[in-house]
Amino acid sequence: MRKSIIIIALVSVALLCLWTIFDKDKQTSYRDISRFAVENPEEISLIKMKDRQGNEVILSKKDEDWYVNNKIKTFKPKIESLLNETIKNIRIKGPVAKTAQQNVIRKMVGRSIHVQIFQKDECIRDYYVGSSNPDRSSTYIHINGSNTPYEAHIFGFANLLEPKFSTLEKDWFDQTIFDFSSEQIESIKVIHHQDSSESFQIARIDSSYNLIPQINNFSQSAARSYFSLFSFKNFEGFANYLNQEQKDSIKNAQPFISIKVTPTSGKPIELKLHRKGSFEMGNSLYDKRGQLIVEDTERYFATFTDFPFLVTVQEYTMGKLLVKKSYFRP
Repeated sequence: MRKSIIIIALVSVALLCLWTIFDKDKQTSYRDISRFAVENPEEISLIKMKDRQGNEVILSKKDEDWYVNNKIKTFKPKIESLLNETIKNIRIKGPVAKTAQQNVIRKMVGRSIHVQIFQKDECIRDYYVGSSNPDRSSTYIHINGSNTPYEAHIFGFANLLEPKFSTLEKDWFDQTIFDFSSEQIESIKVIHHQDSSESFQIARIDSSYNLIPQINNFSQSAARSYFSLFSFKNFEGFANYLNQEQKDSIKNAQPFISIKVTPTSGKPIELKLHRKGSFEMGNSLYDKRGQLIVEDTERYFATFTDFPFLVTVQEYTMGKLLVKKSYFRP
């Protein structure tokens, strides 16, 4: 009887130790899977994203600005959305069902995005983002080195995670062309290449404006109004439906209008607009599918200072900037 009691006691102690170890591992595992999110995204300094096809985007913070692959500034609304709406709010719904785990892992080997998040020189998050689950209510995700995939979502939103971590450079480029208040602009030069008589340059001197060439009855209020139009002017997208030869031909052709803004500090920015249509090149222009591109009165092709790509801008966004010298007559 005494031996039985001792054996039972020893077994109980062993089970208690095993339970403690299991519970500790379980708690550690729980902490690990809950660390996809970053509570203070403002402390992030670098984000690396690479897909299975070899596309890679590195977003790096320099002072208060973010850059794409050390080339071009990121589009501020896009990086803020990634940091404050996605990375901060990733939540785990639970592990993938055991019966489906191997299948999910195989899928993620073929299709997933490796995400690494750094605070200074320390990698604080390291995980893979995969495709959606069958009902598209969550996204497959797992920690690098783990064998267990999980289902995750953005807390409070139905959006999937994979599109948020784009590995295409152009998806992150800053789309801003002009973003100046009136007080930040020193002068504006507008050249109408097909009607030079309507070209002009207007400069701000203290609280008044000077137009060159001068006109009778120059309207100071019209000038003040014009200077106020140069905030939040962004391009719409890239002309991906054209081949590189067509893009280069358009960029090298004479624009129908050029707008050069010289700020009070910083370098000037010049925007060149080309009408979007088959007449632009002096011959017919076709997209990659062989379809004729007809005149589009709602959009223009555009290039601007220090941005190497041909883009499109909307008439709705830029139309009010395309004024003639006669605009400043009362």
